[in-house]
Amino acid sequence: MKKHLLIAGLICVATIPSAVAVTKCVKLSSSSTCSNYAGDGSNWSITCDGVPVSGVIFCGSQDGGSRGATSTAVAISSTIEDNKYCWCKMTSPAVSQWVFVNELTSASQCKTLCTFNCAYGTQSQASMRSAMFSNLSD
Repeated sequence: MKKHLLIAGLICVATIPSAVAVTKCVKLSSSSTCSNYAGDGSNWSITCDGVPVSGVIFCGSQDGGSRGATSTAVAISSTIEDNKYCWCKMTSPAVSQWVFVNELTSASQCKTLCTFNCAYGTQSQASMRSAMFSNLSD
């Protein structure tokens, strides 16, 4: 009986896949060729070297200083009109830091234009791609 239980146990161990770490190997850099920018609400997307890239935008009160500056978090103000600084981050195929895009004239303009500015800026500007594709996490 013990022999049968041992054999059944070994079969189960052999057939059940183990949990292992997964590594993503996606080569994206500032020299990647990107196209097909799109945006909808807070979500943006582009295709870089055939890889679908997507992310989100955020209008905060923190001035990034210059396009392509990065931050792990973005401040927000309780005074709505102070939230006029456009930030975005990639969420797939990996997660980037927040990347500063630009300052807009008002919070409502930021809400309207930030998605386009992020997607188009990442597609067309090497500095944005460099910031977006560096220091990635899962």
